[in-house]
Amino acid sequence: MWKGLLLSAVLLVLAESKSAGSRNEPRKFPDGFLFGTATASYQIEGAWDEDGKSENIWDHLTHTDPCAVKDCSNGDIADDSYHLYKRDVEMMRELGIDYYRFSLSWTRLMPTSFPDQINPAGVEFYNNYINEMLKYNITPMITLYHWDLPQKLQEMGGWTNPNIVDWFADYARTAFELFGDRVKFWITFNEPHVFCYYGYGDVSMAPRLNIKGVAEYLCSKNMLMSHAKTWHMYDEEYRSKQSGTVSITLSSTWYEPEDENNPDHIQAAEDANQFDWGQYAHPIFSENGGYPQEMVDNIAAKSAAQGYSKSRLPEFTEEEKAYVRGTSDYFGLNHYSSLLVYRNETVQGYHATPSFRDDMNAITYNTDDWKIGASDFVKYTPWGFYKILTKIRKDYNNPPVYITENGFATLGGLADEDRVQYYWGYLDAMLDAIDEGSDIRGYTAWSIMDNFEWMQGYTERFGLYEVDYSDPARPRTPRKSAFVYKEIVRSRTLDLDYEPTATVMTIDEGHSLSSVLLVMAEGKSAGSRHEPRKFPDGFVFGTATASYQIEGAWVEDGKSENIWDHLTHTDPCAIKDCSNGDIADDSYHLYKRDVEMMRELGIDFYRFSLSWTRIMPTSFPDQINPAGVEFYNNYINEMLKYNITPMVTLYHWDLPQKLQEMGGWTNPNIVDWFADYARTAFELFGDRVKFWITFNEPHATCRPGYGDVTMAPRLNIKGIAEYLCSRNILMSHAKTWHMYDEEYRSKQSGTVSITLSSTWYEPEDENNMEHVQAAEDANQFDWGQYAHPIFSENGGYPHEMVENIAAKSALQGYPKSRLPAFTEEEKAYVRGTSDYFCLNHYYSTLTYRNETVRGYHATPSFWDDINAITYTLEDWTFGASGKVKYTPWGFYKILTKIRKDYNNPPVYITENGFATLGGLEDDDRVQYYRGYLDAMLDAIDDGSDVRGYTAWSIMDNFEWMQGYIERYGLYEVDYTNPARTRTPRKSAFVYKEIVRSRTLNPDYEPTATVMTIDEGH
Repeated sequence: MWKGLLLSAVLLVLAESKSAGSRNEPRKFPDGFLFGTATASYQIEGAWDEDGKSENIWDHLTHTDPCAVKDCSNGDIADDSYHLYKRDVEMMRELGIDYYRFSLSWTRLMPTSFPDQINPAGVEFYNNYINEMLKYNITPMITLYHWDLPQKLQEMGGWTNPNIVDWFADYARTAFELFGDRVKFWITFNEPHVFCYYGYGDVSMAPRLNIKGVAEYLCSKNMLMSHAKTWHMYDEEYRSKQSGTVSITLSSTWYEPEDENNPDHIQAAEDANQFDWGQYAHPIFSENGGYPQEMVDNIAAKSAAQGYSKSRLPEFTEEEKAYVRGTSDYFGLNHYSSLLVYRNETVQGYHATPSFRDDMNAITYNTDDWKIGASDFVKYTPWGFYKILTKIRKDYNNPPVYITENGFATLGGLADEDRVQYYWGYLDAMLDAIDEGSDIRGYTAWSIMDNFEWMQGYTERFGLYEVDYSDPARPRTPRKSAFVYKEIVRSRTLDLDYEPTATVMTIDEGHSLSSVLLVMAEGKSAGSRHEPRKFPDGFVFGTATASYQIEGAWVEDGKSENIWDHLTHTDPCAIKDCSNGDIADDSYHLYKRDVEMMRELGIDFYRFSLSWTRIMPTSFPDQINPAGVEFYNNYINEMLKYNITPMVTLYHWDLPQKLQEMGGWTNPNIVDWFADYARTAFELFGDRVKFWITFNEPHATCRPGYGDVTMAPRLNIKGIAEYLCSRNILMSHAKTWHMYDEEYRSKQSGTVSITLSSTWYEPEDENNMEHVQAAEDANQFDWGQYAHPIFSENGGYPHEMVENIAAKSALQGYPKSRLPAFTEEEKAYVRGTSDYFCLNHYYSTLTYRNETVRGYHATPSFWDDINAITYTLEDWTFGASGKVKYTPWGFYKILTKIRKDYNNPPVYITENGFATLGGLEDDDRVQYYRGYLDAMLDAIDDGSDVRGYTAWSIMDNFEWMQGYIERYGLYEVDYTNPARTRTPRKSAFVYKEIVRSRTLNPDYEPTATVMTIDEGH
């Protein structure tokens, strides 16, 4: 009677506490809060032995002892997601979720358990799954281990064998290598308490080892060390390249003292919480590391009393504590229900000895009052959810938390009111914790659909969608809870009065999601070395193109007019061969062939640009063109499908004509227009694109386009328009960088930079100080104009520009300098706004200054402001085209100057290439590449931080004012053929070998005449 009265009092207190799901007013979720759903490989995939997959511990258990599972079932077919993954993604789209958590099958990827064999079919399946999600802006969150250990490893002790630390790390490395270019949320382990305690210390999970009080603790330590090793490996080897996060998901029953006024009960509840989930949280998230003191003391005392020579709990050395501590980028929390706990004399002999439960030295239970619905599997205790979130905040310095599972079991049926009540109550409790300061960033419903629920088989149903296991097609049908969850996700609001009216699930129009959710001396550098030279570890290779130059489809599918459309249609023979980019290489239709060429070359990344007018036909975000978005999604996803990193340039010279008619880059409003365009691109593609370049060669946009007639829009307002253009581009770039940094970087984990063109200006006479100063002025006007404001310590334009233009302007009668001034605030705003230095370089010129310069240039003009004369030598020309000169020494010198002047920033060569007049035997291009790469390696040897190289271009294209006369392609394009066939030149085979071998070998001669895709690329 006393116990019953006490219990009633406890329940009354709990019912009156916060977080019992009793509020009725709508409550908003915080800005940026994310919603997802979750599953696991064995529970949904099926295809248990298809396409090379080997046996895991659940295959073994369910085939050797089938009725160990409640309904004698197994996961041989399960939800058949191996074949139905597109339907799975369709359900994600129907719900509108931001991310989807799923796990990899170790034995599907690595049939031998080790990296000696990688299963191509398994890789293809996960690539397809990931890419299908990314196609629809759904962020993949991958769990590496969700309980399906290779049976082969279990036969060597599984998680009780310390060697598994290395085995798991090898598996994790394989996953990072295969999928890390696209996956930015990694979870090492799901609920280690469950597989260690129930699987190794009991018989209620595979492998049912049941070595109580020993095996579960060995499992625990080895799992923690495996997690830590994986985290450190990612942190040291992959984070800088892949920009992802690695964490762990802990199960967390909340243990509540039966009598909160009884110190024994309070301590029992604290011990239970520490044994259950503190066992894994404390080593990682606490300040001191290691196991909780409650565990250490209890198990040591019990072990001694039981006659063990030392504690059954394996010790962590101080070094191991430090190694494990801090190895999680957020706290992944799975929570379902709570238990009451007490401790009195009845606990003695209550549990088997030794055992986890006996070591905990407490008794736990739940009450019928917590039951809702027909299933007993999950109790309704939202107050416990609030309490565990509060404890995490207080005990572990308020880490960022993602709820990685929370859900309710029913026995089936579509009208799942109990599940709706459960979700409402638990989300309400979570919002209470958030209101009090808990840093909770995302919520994951378990599960998107019914699945194989381990030892319960298919008797307990957790799905938002019901799966019909009697139908071989495994149809999925939304329950009421699916419609309720969809509305929560859509509105970002918890409304306890919401009643769905729809009975058919649809995909919301325009559904675009946040994703939290890869990655170079005098006399030297003339290409004269002959020994093979290795590129640095981690060095990456790519090729490049630009939208107007290759896409074609100039007026298809809603695209509007840009300045190059306008120029080539209104004054066609402004182009040397009177051509245009209306069809160009027809990449709008042939993008899969483009990606095939990337695969043939084996490149790591591909740089291309977006067409502003293809995405935003009005120039503004009031209209987003679905066909344009689809094209770029297809392009990006096709690259990612083959592990090719997209590097996207936002602006490569094709300004909307509508904006040009308002002044284009001379109008300061363009800063906001460009930012709106950039934001649209980040929203649409930023979940997959991690390398952004704001502008390609602003010098080429501004000086030839606004201060001359040699590029569109051919404004030709010399000495004024090019400087207005320059300032507005720099401010547009800075605004875009800050916007990304403040709003998107934390969610998308990308980088934003700018690509500068860079002719090297060499003094004609290095002993003539006027020549030396003329060359310095020319370098500063040409590319220092854009580099100095961003990369220098002081910011603003180079003083050579400021002084020269001010003096010239005064002499010319201007009331102030023609060069727009930056305020000190603007200097600070622009300075530092690039994550790396992107460099386009082709050749060099000689420079001098003497009396002949006076009157040589138009006044005012960029060239007159420089006050120098430049020229090239005939000796620098080889091949039939004189467009690009061969001066690799200049490449070395500009890289050296960047290193010295700008504190050695990380550099990517984003264009470098050579023009011919056509033909497949392009030995001149081969010589050019070898010479320039040799020069780049010299700069690297001297300490320049050059990280990547991009060949211009992967194929011939529309070369602006040169039309199709000058050919830069590694592949020749046949413009007489409507199919625009692409054929590899000799240079393509040479570049392929450089990329493959990571070696510059000047003696290499390709023997192949047919281009193929290397196996395993």
